[in-house]
Amino acid sequence: MLVLAAPAAAQTRPRPLKPTRVTVGVSGGAQAAASNLSEHFSLDKNLETQTVEVTYPKKPGVLVDVGAGYRLWKNLGVGVAVSRTSDNGSAQVDARVPHPFQFNQPRTLTGTESGVAHAETGVHVEAQYLVPSSTHLHVVLSAGPSWLTVEQEAVTDVIVTESYPYDTASFGGAVTKLLNTSGPGFHAGADLAWMFSRSAGLGGFVRYTHANVDLDVAPGRTIGIKAGGVQGGIGIRVKF
Repeated sequence: MLVLAAPAAAQTRPRPLKPTRVTVGVSGGAQAAASNLSEHFSLDKNLETQTVEVTYPKKPGVLVDVGAGYRLWKNLGVGVAVSRTSDNGSAQVDARVPHPFQFNQPRTLTGTESGVAHAETGVHVEAQYLVPSSTHLHVVLSAGPSWLTVEQEAVTDVIVTESYPYDTASFGGAVTKLLNTSGPGFHAGADLAWMFSRSAGLGGFVRYTHANVDLDVAPGRTIGIKAGGVQGGIGIRVKF
C-alpha cells in the first residue's frame, strides 16, 4: 500500500509558477541638471556692438518615466524607457548697450527674465541584468544608448528702457525664442522593486543620462548643451 501511495502523492504536488518575462513600470520623480548653461553673444546696435551674457536657470525638473523590459535568457534581458522632464526658472541677463549718440559710452544693464523654459525627452534602449535576490525583491541593472531631445527657451535680445538724454538705461526684459535640438548619448542605471504579489509591486529607479547637443539660435550662433543628468523616481511595477 505504501508503494502505491507514494506516486499518488507526488502527482498532487503543485507545479512551480512559470517565471515572468515582461516588466512594465511607470514612475514619477525628478532630474538634476547635468551642468550650468551660460552664453555670451553680441549684436549690432547703434553702429556699435552690444554684448549680452546670459546665465540660464539650473534647477531640478519634474520627471515622468515609462519603461518595459523583456527577459530573454536566465538573468539577461532587454528593455526600452521613455523619460520626459520639464522645468522653468529665471535667467540672469547682463548687457552692455551702446549709447545712441556717443561712441564708446555703453550703458550697463542687469536683470532677470522669469519663466525661461527647459525640457528634455529621452529614449533609452537598455541591456538588462536581473541581480539574483529574493522572491519579493527584484533588482535590475541596465545600460545602453540614449537619444535626447532638448527644448530650450533662449534669450535672443534685451529690451532697453531709456529716455533722453539716454545716458542711463535699465533692463526692460528679454526677447526669447523656444528652440529644440537632439542627439545621441548614453545611460546607466538600476531599478529596485518590491513585489507585493507575483504581478504587482512598488519600485524606484536611478539613472544617469548624458548627451552633448548644439542648439542653433541664429546664423553663426550656437549654444553647446550638456543634456541629461541624474534621474530618480518611484512608481508601480507590473510583471506578467
